[in-house]
Amino acid sequence: MLVQPQQAIEGARPEVPWRLRDLGLTVAWVIAATILAFIVMGIVFAVVEDPSDDVENAGVLGVGLALYVTAVAAVAWFSVRRYSCGWQALGFRSAVRGGWWLPVAMAVAFLVAAYVVFALYLLIVELLGIGGLVPEGNLPEGMFESPVILPLVAVLVLVAAPIAEEVFFRGFLFSTLRVRWGVFWAALASGLLFGAIHGSLGLLIPFTIIGMLLAYVYVFSGSLWTSILAHFAFNAIGFVAGVVSGGGL
Repeated sequence: MLVQPQQAIEGARPEVPWRLRDLGLTVAWVIAATILAFIVMGIVFAVVEDPSDDVENAGVLGVGLALYVTAVAAVAWFSVRRYSCGWQALGFRSAVRGGWWLPVAMAVAFLVAAYVVFALYLLIVELLGIGGLVPEGNLPEGMFESPVILPLVAVLVLVAAPIAEEVFFRGFLFSTLRVRWGVFWAALASGLLFGAIHGSLGLLIPFTIIGMLLAYVYVFSGSLWTSILAHFAFNAIGFVAGVVSGGGL
C-alpha cells in the first residue's frame, strides 16, 4: 500500500486519553518542583561555606536530574497511571513504517537538518549583527573539565535528557495538542516550550525548530524510540565536542 505524502507527514492521529487539564496539572507540578529544587539548592549553598566548583556543578546537575525524573513521573501519573493506558500511548512502541534501519536513517536525517538550521541561524545573526542572539551553551563553565563531574554530565546529557525531554515534549505535550491543533501547530507550540526551557535567548529559535523536527521524526516513525535516538545522537555530538574543547580528551 502506497503512503500518500500528506499521510506520511500527518501519520496516524491516535486519540490520547488524557486531556488539556492533565497537561496543565503536569506542567504545574514540574514548575512547582523546579521552584522548590532551586530554593533547596540556594539554602544548601548558603549554608555550605565557600563550596568548590565541583560541589556547585554537582548540585546543578543533581537538580537537573531530579527535575527530569519529576517530569517523567508527572507525565506517568497524569497519563499512564490515571488512564491505565500503558506506556505505548506515550509512543513507546515499534515504528509504524520501515524496518530496523528507519530509526537510524531518521536520526541521520535529523542531525543533518539540525546542523543546517544552526548554520543558517548563525549566518543570519552574523549578517544582522545581533550578538545577543548568538547561541551559548546551557551548561555552566567547567562542567567538561572535571573528571569527577564528567560522568554526571554524561548521565544528564546522554541518558536523562533524551528520554525525559522526549517523553514530556513529544510523547505527552505534542500528542495532547496534536489531537486538537494538528501536527504543525502542536509541533510549533511544543517546540517553542522546548526551546524556552534551555534557558538561553540565543538557543530559543534554533531549538524551537529542532523541537519541531523531533516532533516530525516522532510522527513519521510513530515511535518515541526514534526521536529519543535522534535526540541522543544530537546530544552525543555536543557532549564529545564539549569534552574535547574542555580538555577531557
